[in-house]
Amino acid sequence: MAVKENKRILIMDDSLALLKVLTQTLTQHGYEVDTAPNGALGLQKVETFQPGLAIIDIMMPEMDGFEATKKLRAAYPNVNIVVFSAQPAAVVEKQAFSAGADLFLQKPLREPVLLGIAKKYTATEIGEDEEEHETILPYDPDQPYTIHVRTCYFCGCDHVNFFVPRKEGYEESWSNGLYPVYTAKDNFTKWDFMRTMVAVCPSCLFASYDIKDFAVDSRHTTFPYSGDAKRILARGIATRKKMVNVENIETAFTNPNRNLNRVTDTFQLAEKCGNGLVIGDKEGVYCDIGFYTAMYAVIRYSQNQDKFEFQNNLRDSLELFMNQLKIQSMTRVTRAKTYYFIIALNMATGASIRANEMKQDLEKFYMKIGGADDATFEERLWNERLLHIWKEGVNPEVLRDCTW
Repeated sequence: MAVKENKRILIMDDSLALLKVLTQTLTQHGYEVDTAPNGALGLQKVETFQPGLAIIDIMMPEMDGFEATKKLRAAYPNVNIVVFSAQPAAVVEKQAFSAGADLFLQKPLREPVLLGIAKKYTATEIGEDEEEHETILPYDPDQPYTIHVRTCYFCGCDHVNFFVPRKEGYEESWSNGLYPVYTAKDNFTKWDFMRTMVAVCPSCLFASYDIKDFAVDSRHTTFPYSGDAKRILARGIATRKKMVNVENIETAFTNPNRNLNRVTDTFQLAEKCGNGLVIGDKEGVYCDIGFYTAMYAVIRYSQNQDKFEFQNNLRDSLELFMNQLKIQSMTRVTRAKTYYFIIALNMATGASIRANEMKQDLEKFYMKIGGADDATFEERLWNERLLHIWKEGVNPEVLRDCTW
């Protein structure tokens, strides 16, 4: 049996204080959380949020936990349900299981218990006929990248080409402090990673640099954003196509040798109207837009060598990363990535005092939570990059060497 994860958790409880505590705990450990103060509103959110786990309190106004559990189980049998209550288990546990709960827990919930059930009930076994199948096109031994054929979550187009560097073919470096540089190893052909960093759906022009924003298998496309986000994106398809005036969209956006203007277009699409980011309902929304803006600045600078425009574009990117810090419920990985770019961009624009202040803010954050011993691999990676640029500095002048 294979295992698939759905790390979206919906919590229904009429205590706003408890919702806040549970949300902070779960988001810090990589889960995406939505909440509802009663069962009626919670059931409305299930359709758009599509959680893998629902945690439901029993005593709630409008619709109690028993009724919410019964209706949720009938309409969405694949959603795991954990019911919890301050009432004694002897009084309510049997009724909770009769309503369709997978587990009953007594309040208050200790953090290790909460994280334990989150881990258990957001991973489910799937049969062989339901397994997702990764499609990777055939490639030559000296080809430094593979092409993954993905499905667009938005429109269902199942031939989105996503270019992924082969670990054995390239070395990744963040030594310049602003964007990754890939250098081909011996016996591998050269490839300009910047040309294909952003993947674009040739049908609706959904755009992203994160392969997770495209579905592995067309049979299992579950759009990760809200219904409102879908509708707004639908209205934006025509706008996106006007932004990119090209006859053969599929060729333009999937060709690894596309020209500089087309590469610039892809970053503008991703920044302005791709990925649902304009909705603001995606983890790391400002962080992602800030990254696109920084990369667009790099591309423009390599083309025109206009340092004044380059600095202004970097400052625009910096503002977006600063907006990300205003969002309280973000994961530690996103926080580490955000601080990395804030500090690097301040160093690149000559604001060394501000860079030092932000470095101290990050150190205070880790002191507040008791250190970073439980950091994930990705979080440690961003912190290691930060230590490197703090020691070596940021040198945007190396961008002059960009070739197209």
